[in-house]
Amino acid sequence: MGLYLCVFSSRATDHDAVKELAACDVGHYSDFGFFRDTIARHVGRAKYPVLMDHSDCDGEWTVAEMPRLRAELEEISAVFQKLPPAAPVGAFEHTAEYREDATSLYDCFHDVNGTNLFEALLDLCDIGVQYGRPITFT
Repeated sequence: MGLYLCVFSSRATDHDAVKELAACDVGHYSDFGFFRDTIARHVGRAKYPVLMDHSDCDGEWTVAEMPRLRAELEEISAVFQKLPPAAPVGAFEHTAEYREDATSLYDCFHDVNGTNLFEALLDLCDIGVQYGRPITFT
């Protein structure tokens, strides 16, 4: 089972056609766990509660949380861009080809489609704020 993060155009009702405005197929739930464990190891957990403390099982990041989530991701990204690359061992195996030319730890995390995971999450924040829609965990 994989973790799929999505910004939908609206809540599902009998009369609405729900569209994906943006999405990120992270991969396995364990990949997202590894991503957060790597963050905790390098920059700590307590300073980034929106990213680190949200259950990956269900729910959503609300529009109100997105500015803070964005700030957390940008701060972590800046640190990871200064750290040497390290292949995720036992995680993100499906994205190994995307990190062949990695120059930093930032370059070692990608979604299933090859988009840098930090960039994919930042894009979800931007789209969510733009449309006033949460990031839904599916």
